[in-house]
Amino acid sequence: MQKLSLLSLLLANVMAAPVILNVEYQNIVVNGKSAKVMTIKQADGTWGYYAKSGDIFDVTVKNKLNESTVIHWHGLELPNNQDGTELNQAEIPANGEYHYQFPLKNNGTYWMHSHHGLQEISLAEAPLIIETPDDKNYQQVVVMFQDFSFKKPEQILSELTNGAQSSHDMHNMKMMEHNDTHDDMAGMDMDSDHEMEMESGHAGMAMNHGGKGSAMAMDLNDVKYDAFLTNYHTPQAPQITQVTAGKKVKLRFINGSASSGYWIDLGKLSGTALAVDGHAIKPLKANKFQLSEGQRIDIVVNIPTSGGTFPILGQVEGLKSQTGLVLTTQKNLKTTLSPEATTVAPALNDTQELKLQSTEKFVNKPADRILKYTLTGNMSPYVWQINGQSWPNVTPLIVKSGQRIEMDFTNKSMMSHPMHLHGYTFKVVEVNGHKINGALRDTVLILPGETVKVVFDANQVGKWFLHCHLAWHMPTGMMTYLEVDPSK
Repeated sequence: MQKLSLLSLLLANVMAAPVILNVEYQNIVVNGKSAKVMTIKQADGTWGYYAKSGDIFDVTVKNKLNESTVIHWHGLELPNNQDGTELNQAEIPANGEYHYQFPLKNNGTYWMHSHHGLQEISLAEAPLIIETPDDKNYQQVVVMFQDFSFKKPEQILSELTNGAQSSHDMHNMKMMEHNDTHDDMAGMDMDSDHEMEMESGHAGMAMNHGGKGSAMAMDLNDVKYDAFLTNYHTPQAPQITQVTAGKKVKLRFINGSASSGYWIDLGKLSGTALAVDGHAIKPLKANKFQLSEGQRIDIVVNIPTSGGTFPILGQVEGLKSQTGLVLTTQKNLKTTLSPEATTVAPALNDTQELKLQSTEKFVNKPADRILKYTLTGNMSPYVWQINGQSWPNVTPLIVKSGQRIEMDFTNKSMMSHPMHLHGYTFKVVEVNGHKINGALRDTVLILPGETVKVVFDANQVGKWFLHCHLAWHMPTGMMTYLEVDPSK
């Protein structure tokens, strides 16, 4: 019956035309000035791709840029030749197109973005939402955070690699002293044990970096951005979405930023997180949540029966800067948001990750292979490495198809690194020595001085990128790939 059902789906999709996704330019207004960025839209202007659970992903990407591109389907479990990277397909030239087709194994909140050059930094990205029957119970709102600079990405990268944006020269905007990491954590319900874990695991290493015994700070933001956006909107002209009093809204948060982590602030509302990276978790109630680069989180909020207007904010770690959108029960509301909070946001920490528990079936068994990845790098020289190697001069680790794999990430640098594995979902099982029944993810944040362990089954053959999702760290070295070989 299952084969017949899949055959029926395939036949239905043969009869239906594929969805067209155009990678194109669009103009937005930031700080009163026009800016040309990239985006990914359907022919009718719909931003991104929306599907139903069990659909066939049938998409033709058309490149409307004046340069080559390639689009990656971030978080989806899929055949290797459909992953949309330079490892497994030719670039799509200007005015060219590429057809993708495969059954959707996933449900939930995902996203797509260019995996070519620095195009992701130019906002070549969009949501990729796969709905379940349960989603009919909610109004759904995508909230994608983005960081923006008027400088061309190539200029910023040149300044980083040439030392023009070193930690020393840009101390005030890019670094946070140890004491500042313990600013107000209201809404996170953090107990004293977790505070101690954060001190020893995150900021503790900062006190003795490089063996010099000096009180050095963590690097939090390695680029000074001109603005922080939500769905391409500035705080001064935010997206305003009308909602219904007394109803539930599912906020699908996506961190599409190049190198900015956020504290989600629900303001007057409280929320219940139901999923991270597209996978269900034990409900987690809070007013503030954390979201690192490349990650997603689904949060359900109840709109009061009395109605009202509710800013939904994301504040950048280490800064006062914030972005967001507005939910309101009013019609034709016009309003703005402040681009700055009153206090500096602390660094992201382990508290939330330690609380997350997957509710999806996952068989616990011993690992057949343990792969160790040591993350290193510095702001000056601006070079980032995995196991002492910089992309593209890397030696991939190779595993046999069907093996249970454990990946152990140890961060010996002074920056946090959101590590993303293409094509797979892994389970977080240990954070700095604390064994947990953690979340299923595709992107996990590794704090300075930390070791995080994840496990998964190598059931998809091919070459799969493994990299830091800080967009400036990939081209400067922190990228490798895992090869799953059926013959090994």
